[in-house]
Amino acid sequence: SVESVAFSPDGSTIASGSHDNTVRLWDADTGKHLRTLTGHTSSVESVAFSPDGSTIASGSHDNTVRLWDADTGKHLRTLTGHTSSVESVAFSPDGSTIASGSDDNTVRLWDADTGESLRTLNGHTSFVESVAYGPDGQTIASGSDDNTLRLWDANTGKPIHTLTGHTSAVSCIAYSPNGQTIASGSRDNTLLLWDADMEKTTLQTVDKHAVGVYSVAFSPDGQIIASGSFRGTIQLLDADTGEPLVQHNEHGPGVYSVAFSPDGRSIASAGPDNTLRLWNANTGKLVRTFNGHWKQVNTVVFSPDGSTIASGGSDHTIRLWNVDTGKLRRTIDWDESTVLSIAFSPDGSTIASGGHDAIQLWDADTGRPLATLNGHESGV
Repeated sequence: SVESVAFSPDGSTIASGSHDNTVRLWDADTGKHLRTLTGHTSSVESVAFSPDGSTIASGSHDNTVRLWDADTGKHLRTLTGHTSSVESVAFSPDGSTIASGSDDNTVRLWDADTGESLRTLNGHTSFVESVAYGPDGQTIASGSDDNTLRLWDANTGKPIHTLTGHTSAVSCIAYSPNGQTIASGSRDNTLLLWDADMEKTTLQTVDKHAVGVYSVAFSPDGQIIASGSFRGTIQLLDADTGEPLVQHNEHGPGVYSVAFSPDGRSIASAGPDNTLRLWNANTGKLVRTFNGHWKQVNTVVFSPDGSTIASGGSDHTIRLWNVDTGKLRRTIDWDESTVLSIAFSPDGSTIASGGHDAIQLWDADTGRPLATLNGHESGV
């Protein structure tokens, strides 16, 4: 399967990492396979472009991070040091440093130009599932199966604080746009809000009866947090106080995906009840329910201009909806696969869908298939 897909910053190239041990590059406009980056000896779990788009970092179950020239596909260097699988990689906002999180319980920092290991951040006692830089690049947050979130000084690697409060694995992390607040969701059914500057925490329980929290997002202005739980609840929180604004239990057994509109005024959610729902982000009021999928909806995303919502389902369809009217604009039948993920290109002209068997590119205006990205030797 394909574990990670990323657009280049300018939207011209797609990188995909797979269980067939390769990274593949694709032309986002034509779908043409540009090149295959070989060298990893086990599955590629994470891929990321540098902020300027010149370099690709890939993390693998072979315990390494590899750097590649995004234009030529040339292997630049292999970053060795982890003693177990690399689950996540992230570039600093200025592109000078790479952070990697591993099943060896560490976060490592690397010089993006030389590949030199700068430092190892020790402290977690179980797998590090995710790493993220703060917007200013001065701090790094890491989430782990040891139930903690840890903050590190990105320049020195020194621990700033260990954020304890979760009683189960941390499943998702998000920085607020201004970097002052961190939200972490856990399988212990809670969402915790942390003051990144004051090291002070505000605990907010999303749903005491939920199976767990596994999606979280800040609104573009940083004022509202949306979270989705395994039980099907959607919670809106005031990002400053942590106070709940509204909670809905409309999706039944789970919320699989939540997304803010580009202007932050609306939230779309998807779930196993076969529906897509649109919410007013300020009031929490349900605006409309989109019916059409006849199996569960796995993913939802807004177009860059906010006029269209794309949803992908287990019914092998991608559906495009008018945000203002709720009208179904188009149904794209993808006979080959369940739709597991969707992404718009930065200019909104192309849709990329990921499934069990392929990556497919579509014209966002007409729904016409542009290209099928085949080549991985294991399912997408």
